Amino acid sequence: MPAGLLSGIRVLDLGSGISGPWCAKILADYGAEVIKVETPGCGDSTRRMGPFAGDDPDPEKSLTFLYLNTNKKGVTLDPSSATGRKLLNRLLADADVLVENLPPAQSKAMGLDYESLAKVNPQLVVTSITPFGQTGPYRDFEATDIVTYALSGLMYHSGDSDKEPLRNVLDQSFYVAGANAAAATQVALFARLTSGEGQHVDVSAAACLGAHLVQPVPYYNYMGAVKGRRPVRGAGFEELMPARDGYVAPSVQGSQPWATVASLIGLEELQDEKFATGAGRIAHGEELKELLIKGLAQWDRRPLFIASGERRLVFGMAQDAGDLANCPHLQAREFFVDVDHPVVGQAQYPGMAVRLPGETITASEPAPLLGQHNAEVYGQELGYSSKDLVSLRTHGVI
Repeated sequence: MPAGLLSGIRVLDLGSGISGPWCAKILADYGAEVIKVETPGCGDSTRRMGPFAGDDPDPEKSLTFLYLNTNKKGVTLDPSSATGRKLLNRLLADADVLVENLPPAQSKAMGLDYESLAKVNPQLVVTSITPFGQTGPYRDFEATDIVTYALSGLMYHSGDSDKEPLRNVLDQSFYVAGANAAAATQVALFARLTSGEGQHVDVSAAACLGAHLVQPVPYYNYMGAVKGRRPVRGAGFEELMPARDGYVAPSVQGSQPWATVASLIGLEELQDEKFATGAGRIAHGEELKELLIKGLAQWDRRPLFIASGERRLVFGMAQDAGDLANCPHLQAREFFVDVDHPVVGQAQYPGMAVRLPGETITASEPAPLLGQHNAEVYGQELGYSSKDLVSLRTHGVI
């Protein structure tokens, strides 16, 4: 595993799906030793989540699992039996962090609640990630991404005011929860330096998203009004519009003269004085939108983006996965890393967005095969013999 700022920290990743494994992956990328604990036989639920490499629904080929579990060791363990619990307790004794995302009632039933774990290791930081947190009337409710996104309040403010609220995509609520959990876990580890004790990090996915409502909540508290979705002005700004090879997002800031925007797009009709002010562009919004569509159709996205930046204008372009893979800016920042997996081969993975001075953040180690490090962790580290491991496998403990 690569060395990093969290070298010397051992994390047990008992999470499944996205939020827990994403939290543990961030810690692993910063150098923590992460041991992913999976259910014998079937493993993490994301092993059955498509898409799959080569469109082959193999548990070792889930692209989601492969990405979320780089830089981790992998073991299998069923802690529901007495032998399995004993094995887990031995792992817990040397661990600094346990990450889990089970429903609170299930965690308690399995003895994975903080009170039970603290008896095994008082210095353990337990990070629990759930849709709604460990307390409150919704604590035991399960939820998919669309549910947490809706209940957070963020969905209500997404989209246009004349249409229904929009959902974000790609399970973002669980990635946001995992990222918040990783940050809070490191704070808890820092606090342990002075207290000498672990603590329970309680992460609610819905609350993590709700914390983004920096305008609507004060708006309601101070004015008693519900802030709506984006008004539809018809001027084509601050929204995606078609260019020749995709979509762009033209934008005008208050300090930017309209003449600069009109000159960039290159359509003479846009120089008309009636478009020179914000009020004028709103009043003539539909006409302006038609002209923008006509003018932008002469541009490809990247040349327009570059040209706008050179003029100190704020334009954007909608990039797909192919654009990102070939993005010169991301390449210059060495954002992508090559990972060579024994089953699916070599591929390019997204790297870490946050870099610290002198810190090398890599994802060079592929996601583990199911139970790949059983012999190393249970045998070499805990002292179980080959015969013991065979017996544990035979009885479904590992």
